Amino acid sequence: MTSLNPDQIKTLEQSRQRLIQLTHSLASLITSLNQSDPLPSWTSLQSQATIISNNLLTISDHLSDNRDLLSNIVAYPDASYPSRVPANNVALEQVLRTKLDPRVEDWVARGRRAGAPTTSSDTGVGALGQYQTNSGQGLLSDDAIAELWDWAPVAANEEARKRNWGGNYTLEEREMGLEKVVTGLSRVLEDDDEDESDSEEGEGEADEMEVVGVRRSGAGTGLEFDIAAANTGSGANAGAGAKMVAPVVPLDEILRFMTTGAVPGQR
Repeated sequence: MTSLNPDQIKTLEQSRQRLIQLTHSLASLITSLNQSDPLPSWTSLQSQATIISNNLLTISDHLSDNRDLLSNIVAYPDASYPSRVPANNVALEQVLRTKLDPRVEDWVARGRRAGAPTTSSDTGVGALGQYQTNSGQGLLSDDAIAELWDWAPVAANEEARKRNWGGNYTLEEREMGLEKVVTGLSRVLEDDDEDESDSEEGEGEADEMEVVGVRRSGAGTGLEFDIAAANTGSGANAGAGAKMVAPVVPLDEILRFMTTGAVPGQR
């Protein structure tokens, strides 16, 4: 192969930079998992996983766009390369390696199996049911993919409606028999929302107060207000339970005292 031109060298440099970014992202994730106590939050792990996924997609697109160049490049050491230095020897072996690492070969094999066509023949019905593939390609056509996306949400919704999501027992426990359930619920629990609403209503009733009287403070200038619980009952019981220490002060006099300082008269 002839010497590389500037564009080809630029492509190699871009490949190197993208691989460095991926390496740093993976190293950051490994460090956070090994050294963080407690483990990083779910949002942090999700953010790091998203960064790694984006780096992988970028590298995949870059390698696909420059497949012809990268598949024909042959690496070989120059005569001036100091190969006798042990550290340089390790780097040279990695560059000249013609086979993948055994673990990487296993990953690649699994990826190729996962990306293989889902049908055994070009025109047969595959794992997706009634959808047939294009002849000679083994992949769904654009129309079939669009039809699949139109069908999937409706089918998923229908399947979800067939299930009892709010039950107290699992499907396995019901099939085994509820009388044999050890860890399941043996009674229907009350709704927590109703208890909370009842407690809030009770607290609201206890907090309702009203001013029933006003007088001058014996310690100095100012007024003292007599406060009693609001009378929310009705009938004779309500009248018996309410002990009025003084008549109610009109609201307009209270507001007048708050704004002008005029003392309301004893009523």
